[in-house]
Amino acid sequence: MDRDRQKESQLLAKVAKKDAKAFEALYKLLSQSIFNYLFRLLHNRESAEDILVEVFSVVWKSAINFKGKSRVKTWIFGIARNLAFNEMRKRQPASYDFIDNTLKDTESNKAIKRFENSEYVQKALLSLTSKHREILDLVFFHEIKYAQIADLLSIPVNTVKTRVYNAKAALKTEIIKMEG
Repeated sequence: MDRDRQKESQLLAKVAKKDAKAFEALYKLLSQSIFNYLFRLLHNRESAEDILVEVFSVVWKSAINFKGKSRVKTWIFGIARNLAFNEMRKRQPASYDFIDNTLKDTESNKAIKRFENSEYVQKALLSLTSKHREILDLVFFHEIKYAQIADLLSIPVNTVKTRVYNAKAALKTEIIKMEG
């Protein structure tokens, strides 16, 4: 068990016993990452902030129920994902596109690294389907491993790999369009 995973587990075990300081430490450790994920899904700062509060409220109430089958971070991402999708369904019930693979291409890798935090890549990401945006976000921005993503999305690891591959290809196409 790596250090981060161990720290998350220890903090959540204390949170399960209603330790407020452990909850604060867990929040400080993971909240920015969860917020960034929510913001990329929702494209709305206020909604992302509201759902972040809901996420950690659920963590506080449900920590006792955590079974340890996944990493704590993955479990919390799952909570965030479910709450964000509920919000998206409320906003666009009729047109909601429900969400039902590491870069090896050096050219794409350089392009993404060069523009990772820029408005440029954000625009390219926005042009992708929600399924592709989510998978790239989890893999590259949050560095979650394929097996953990498979658990989070309830899909096989090979499906995660396929989605990453297809999402990278789509992103590369969008970046090339923007550079051209």
